[in-house]
Amino acid sequence: MDTISPNLPVPRAEVQLRLLSGGYLYLPMQFFVQGANPNEVRKVPSMSWLIEHESGQRVIFDLGIRKDIDAYPPAVYHRVQHIVKTEVVSDVVDGLTEINLSTSDIDTVIFSHLHYDHVGNPSTFGVKTNFVIGPGAKQLISEPSSYPQNPNSHYDARLLPIDRTTELPGSTDRDFWSQLGPFPEAHDYFKDGSLFIVNAPGHCPGHINLLVRAASKWVLLAGDTSHDIGILNGCCQTASYIDDATGDLKHAHYNPELAEKHRERVWLFGRLENVEVILAHDHSAYEGLRCRYGSCG
Repeated sequence: MDTISPNLPVPRAEVQLRLLSGGYLYLPMQFFVQGANPNEVRKVPSMSWLIEHESGQRVIFDLGIRKDIDAYPPAVYHRVQHIVKTEVVSDVVDGLTEINLSTSDIDTVIFSHLHYDHVGNPSTFGVKTNFVIGPGAKQLISEPSSYPQNPNSHYDARLLPIDRTTELPGSTDRDFWSQLGPFPEAHDYFKDGSLFIVNAPGHCPGHINLLVRAASKWVLLAGDTSHDIGILNGCCQTASYIDDATGDLKHAHYNPELAEKHRERVWLFGRLENVEVILAHDHSAYEGLRCRYGSCG
């Protein structure tokens, strides 16, 4: 396990952080938490975040779930119909409307990763908006391995406009990435210490977190580092199970070893004073987060 390092930069600016609704998933917990009750289905949020910088730039981190689930690739549509059902009463576009903004007011969308419950519907954003994906994510939405050329793929080659999408460089690019606390690779997005992109490998190719300075504290938006707060805290483990349909061994992370290393770093970071760690699907914290970063009720 890495040793804890409190050596964080002194930020020269802060951002405003607002929670947007990204819909809900109904997670069969036996597929996510080892030893969970096979009958437990948990309703969890898929959080989206609006980040407003003092320069006037607006960034959204993750777009949640799209309302028109029939627009997903067939493999995803089957999953949300039969395995992990979804509920989207209010999506990111609705959330922006509620605060008198629209998608045309957003400069950049940064994705924690390209799973269907985080990418929403990027086509609702116009030509002003650029998109950022993590190292290795582009391969997921590149033909011929992605939908529609591969009808079984969960990833859609048409998801993002290539001319407005930037894939971050790999971890060996030390001109881009630098050490930040326990994290080997972080990038100062606004160059003022208010928002860092943190490379977070293991869950999915291109998985990243955001570390923001807001309300005089550090907030780590940790994406799918863990699907349960108990896993993050080391009280339980991510599930491994046999897929009944294929006989394959399944796991929530494509590289469990890398994912566990990152989980440890996030847990260590969360022990620092004045740090808050937020998982994308943490149902236990959601109502409190809505009150502090959005609106209650």
